[in-house]
Amino acid sequence: MIIETNQSLESYCKELSKKKIVFMDTEFDRRSTYFSKLSFITISDGIKTNIIDCLQKKLSLNPLEKIISNKKITKVFHGSQQDLEIFRNMKIQIHSIFDTQIAAQFCGYKNAPSYANLASDICKINIDKTLQNSDWLKRPVNKKMISYLESDVKYLSKIYKFFNRKLKKNKNLEFFNEEMNNINVISNLISSSAIRKKINHQNIKLKQFQDLLKFREKIAKQKNIPKNWIFKDEDINNIIENKNYLNLKKNKNLNINERKKIISLFQKIKLKKIKINFNSNIEKLVNILKSEISKKYIIAEQLIATKNEIKLFLDNDIIVQSKWRNKIFYKPIEKLIKKGINIKINNNKIIF
Repeated sequence: MIIETNQSLESYCKELSKKKIVFMDTEFDRRSTYFSKLSFITISDGIKTNIIDCLQKKLSLNPLEKIISNKKITKVFHGSQQDLEIFRNMKIQIHSIFDTQIAAQFCGYKNAPSYANLASDICKINIDKTLQNSDWLKRPVNKKMISYLESDVKYLSKIYKFFNRKLKKNKNLEFFNEEMNNINVISNLISSSAIRKKINHQNIKLKQFQDLLKFREKIAKQKNIPKNWIFKDEDINNIIENKNYLNLKKNKNLNINERKKIISLFQKIKLKKIKINFNSNIEKLVNILKSEISKKYIIAEQLIATKNEIKLFLDNDIIVQSKWRNKIFYKPIEKLIKKGINIKINNNKIIF
């Protein structure tokens, strides 16, 4: 059923308010905007599924906000990052989240699996994802599109139950719950995976560097355009090192004053040259031990620590603020580096 009126949404949300768990997914478009334009929210209680048409002009999402912010109702998503961003931009506080993509990585999946992969592995169902990149702002929607929207929450209940049982069995539920409790925590530093790969963390913390990124964020929000229409993350290092401002000067998305401001901010950045203090073989050893820790706890290596995070830890003693990561990874590695510990091989396992 597609919900298009306030009356039907209020009635449905009264039903949902009695549930302990709901399963959710969103469809949106942001190809040419900073803010995502929310099109549909699909919700299921595990039995009945409804699709909320968010493009209905007179429709108020206030009744749904009470469900989303209710700490007593668990909201199950797959790959919740963009969903959470949408709700944050709408000033909606979301609590009690269970992300099946992250749960999978606490249950033996080496990488972040897609929803289709989990549906195939756990439910033995092949989901047709050909409509994934459809124009979700288009109305009316056909039966195939409605079926696709329903399928995106249809198997979440079974996937959720599977991982909830497994997390309790493998004793990773406490670690997972910590990760979910911190999922809404936003760093005061603006960065991205592309920036972190090319820029040292100490340089990311520079005031001048953050001033540049915050100004880009401000312009993108004001004009509601993607940030990379101003300048791309992967181009930042090149612009700083080579002082090549030609693309910025030609950028039609910026006015003259904005171009001048951005160029002046780039010119102020003096990246610190960080001396590499650690032996490269130590880094290799730490990555090997991370692999053993991953096997021991059945947690994906990338979730424990990325290669870049390990470099930052070894060179600058910077630790990702996380109790469970500190317990199973950073403290043992810190003890190895500072005090030295014995490493043994026993029953085809590395013990340390």
